Amino acid sequence: MSQSSNEDSVIEEKATESGRIMAGIIGNMDPFDDTGEQWATYIERFEHYILANEMRTAKKVLVLFSVMGPRTYGLLRSLVAPDKPGEMDYGRVVEVLQTHFAPRPLVIAERFRFHKRNQGEEETVAQYVAVLKRLSEHCEFGAYLEDALRDRFVCGLKTETVQKRLLTEKDLTFQKAVDYAVSAETATRDVQQLSSSLKVHAISANKGDQCRRCGKMNHTDEDCWYKDRDCYQCGRKGHTKHMCKSKARSSQVRSSQDREWRKKGNTMKRSVKDRKKRIHHVDARNVSENDETKSDTDSELGL
Repeated sequence: MSQSSNEDSVIEEKATESGRIMAGIIGNMDPFDDTGEQWATYIERFEHYILANEMRTAKKVLVLFSVMGPRTYGLLRSLVAPDKPGEMDYGRVVEVLQTHFAPRPLVIAERFRFHKRNQGEEETVAQYVAVLKRLSEHCEFGAYLEDALRDRFVCGLKTETVQKRLLTEKDLTFQKAVDYAVSAETATRDVQQLSSSLKVHAISANKGDQCRRCGKMNHTDEDCWYKDRDCYQCGRKGHTKHMCKSKARSSQVRSSQDREWRKKGNTMKRSVKDRKKRIHHVDARNVSENDETKSDTDSELGL
């Protein structure tokens, strides 16, 4: 009776496994590539893959050998030689490859990178938080982790107004600082988008022909309020002093007159200068003649 029950159990288990294989495997595990993924991340995905497909623990190491790829398996054989990978359990395989691909970093160096990290100019608050959490992974902050994240987050923020606001908060936690910074960032972005849309709306509203009565762009000549008003420049109805054409003509006339007067003034100045030059030459010649006459007279008296 007991033997029959055990046989039925084994048959049922095989049938269940066969049915799972026939139903197909959930998900896909690519070979490990250390240039695009960390070994720790790959193992995390592999654990989810095992759970999703309800694989037995005894088969985990065999499945890992199958999916890790020939290059990683060959590396494992070299690392554990003269032992064989098949003689190792799952935990030992993961540890050997973790030590090779990601050796334990120096805490002082990891903390240095953590405390030097500031928010980038094009980086959002959420992206900055994700980077800080990743950098703190090997810093071994322990119970001080939340305080360390809070301090580095506030000190590294790019927005000075938000930074000053957080520095005045009493009993500030890391999560409260993140929530406030995200809210401020969202509000700033919304204001910028609203301002841009208002500018676009204003530009589109101003498009069109200029009113010839008052010079504005938001109505036509027929709808202009100055259509029945008198112009303070010419006294006629239908336009403002600013748009008065007689004002433009008078300005042109005045400009023309000013040019004529400047031209006449320059001509008069040149004629006066020429007259002074001629008088100067005449005076110089008279002085010279007088000197010669005086010299002749003195010579005669000497004789």
